[in-house]
Amino acid sequence: MNQADSFSVLSETGKLKQVMLHKPGREIDRLTIDNMDELLFDDLLWLERAREEHDNFADILRKEGTEVLYFNECLADILGMLPVREKLIRAIFRFECLDRRLSEAFITELMNIPSLELADHLIMGYTRSEVRDICNCGRISLVSCVENGSDFIIHPIPNLYFQRDPAITVANGIIIGQMTFEARRIEPLYWKFITNYHPRFKGMQILFGDAPDEIWPQKVEGGDLLVLSEKAIAIGVSQRTAPTTVQRIGRNLSARTSIKRIYAFEIPKKRYCMHLDTVFTMVDKDAFCIYPPLLDHLRVWRMDYDDGGTLMSIEQSEDWTHDIAACLGFDDMRLIKMNCRDKEEMAREQWHDGCNTLAVAPGRVVTYNRNVNASKLLRDNGIEVIELEAPELGRGRGGPRCMSMPLNRLPV
Repeated sequence: MNQADSFSVLSETGKLKQVMLHKPGREIDRLTIDNMDELLFDDLLWLERAREEHDNFADILRKEGTEVLYFNECLADILGMLPVREKLIRAIFRFECLDRRLSEAFITELMNIPSLELADHLIMGYTRSEVRDICNCGRISLVSCVENGSDFIIHPIPNLYFQRDPAITVANGIIIGQMTFEARRIEPLYWKFITNYHPRFKGMQILFGDAPDEIWPQKVEGGDLLVLSEKAIAIGVSQRTAPTTVQRIGRNLSARTSIKRIYAFEIPKKRYCMHLDTVFTMVDKDAFCIYPPLLDHLRVWRMDYDDGGTLMSIEQSEDWTHDIAACLGFDDMRLIKMNCRDKEEMAREQWHDGCNTLAVAPGRVVTYNRNVNASKLLRDNGIEVIELEAPELGRGRGGPRCMSMPLNRLPV
C-alpha cells in the first residue's frame, strides 16, 4: 500500500488524523518596518513567543489524536537526496532570476550544508551580504553587487506558517496553490517537491498545479477551498482565487475523484475577505459559521460536472444554504451568524479571525481565545470550542484553520 493511501480529506469536520504545520522560524526575524508590507504583514512578530504559541497549538492537536508533521523537516528529508537537492536549488535559482555564474558558485556551497540547516535557511532566505560571504562572488555577479534591488538573493517566506494556502488535500490527492502575491509565490514549489519526492507522499496524485498551464496567473490559494463532502467542494472566487482556476479545478476533480459539484462563492475582493475561510467555515456536519456582512454581497454558483470532467451546468443558487444542506443530506443548514453587540465589535472579531475555525472532529473546533463573543456563539449553538491563546501568531492575520494543512480526516 502506498503511503499516500493514508491521505484522505473528504470533509471539513471528520476527525483530524494527520496535519502539516510549519513552526515559525528565523524567517520571521527577516520582517522589518520597511519590508513588512511587501511581505504581507501588518505588524512585526515576537518570534520566541510565536514559537511557544505554535507549540501549544501543536500540543492541542496531538491531544486530539492528530499526528503532526512539520514542513521544514519534510523539506529537509528531500534535501537529503542529493539529486533532488540539486534539482530544487536550481529551480529556486530560476525563480529568483540568479545569473549563471552566481548560481554555479552558490550551488557548490549549498550542496554541502546539512539538510535541516539548509531547509531552515531556504525558508528564512539569504541576504546579498550572506551570499557574498559564503561564496566570494562579488566580482563575478552583478546580482550580488547592486544596491538598488532587494536585500535578498533568496527571499524569506515568513507567511509559511499559514500552511493552508500553498497546498491543500482534497479527496486522495493534493491541489498545489498558485499564489497571488510575489511574496508567497515560491511556497508551492517546495510543496510540489515534497509531494513528488518525499517517501511519505509516494503515490499521491497532484490534482492541480503540476501541469505547464496550471501556473500563475491561474491563481488559487487553499484558504478558499472547503471540502464539504465526498461529492462536493466550496471554492471562494476571491482576491486570491480566480474564476478560471475554479473551473479548471472542477474539471480535474470530477475526472479524478468522487467530487462532481463545485459551489463557487463569489466574495468581495477586500482585505476582510482575504480567503473564503476568513468569513465562512464549517464547524459540524450540518453547521457553518459566517461573518454576517458577507451575506449582503455573497453570490453562490452551483457547477455540476460529469465523470469525464465536462462542466454540465452552472447556475446561481438562490437558496444556497438549502442547496448545500440537501447536498450534505440534511433538511436545513445551521448557519451561525457571528453577530456582536455592534458593528465595530463584530469587525474587530472578524479581523482577529473569529470565523477561521479548525474542526478537529464534528462539532469540535479550535479558535483563538481572544474572540470571546465568537466562542460564546459557537458554544450556544452546540459546538465544542478549544481555545488557543496566540496573540503573536494572530498578528500575521490568520487563525487556526489558516495555520493547518490537513492530510487525513476520518469519514464523518
